[in-house]
Order: sequence, then structure tokens, then C-alpha cells
Amino acid sequence: MAELATREHTAAEREQRALEAASELGVEYTEQVEQAGQDAWAKIRAHQGGSVA
Repeated sequence: MAELATREHTAAEREQRALEAASELGVEYTEQVEQAGQDAWAKIRAHQGGSVA
């Protein structure tokens, strides 16, 4: 379990998690939603000096 928390997820795993999260929130996972998420993560990384959260 600890390994799963620390390792980098594959693109397929990230996509699946995003779909599940959107479903839980009642949001349709569209291209616009995906782009908004990517933009938000880019801002987070920039704020943290480029390190991944």
C-alpha cells in the first residue's frame, strides 16, 4: 500500500482516477474538465517551484 502512495501513477491510472473523481462529484468528464485539471496542476507545480505534490 505504501508503494502505491509514493510511486508515480501511469497515464492510464491518472485518467481512471480522474474519471472516478468526476463521477463522484457528479461532473461529466469532458475535454474542458481535463484541461482545467491540467491547468490547475501546472499552477500548483509552479507555486511549489516545479516539484510534484
